[in-house]
Amino acid sequence: MAVLMLGPFQGLEQAFGLNDKAAHAIAFYGVTVGLFLISPTRRRDDLAVFVIAAALAAEGLQFFTGRSVSVGDFLAGAGGAVAAWLPGFVEQVRHAARRHPNLTLAQASAINRRRRARASAVQNPASPARIRRT
Repeated sequence: MAVLMLGPFQGLEQAFGLNDKAAHAIAFYGVTVGLFLISPTRRRDDLAVFVIAAALAAEGLQFFTGRSVSVGDFLAGAGGAVAAWLPGFVEQVRHAARRHPNLTLAQASAINRRRRARASAVQNPASPARIRRT
């Protein structure tokens, strides 16, 4: 995708009947879903932030290759990454609501064991929560 975005292929998306923004959204959606599939042990939040940062970097690098830099293209790419991340987030919220129906979502999130492990790892970097079990 980096070759397509930074190379001399400007306007290639029109051959597929897409405009520039739709091509960015679809491309970054695909990259995000691909990362989710090949990195199942990584946090999806982190992977989505990485893809959004890559979208920003791609727009920045286009400045040096003589192509146009567009905030709209960045937002379309970020939107594609968010579109891939959002269903998983919604399912986490739904799971918390089903598991703890008498609690608010904030309370259910506070007792989520994954979030507790993450919070304790931040407070104590040498804690066992940071040790990866195989």
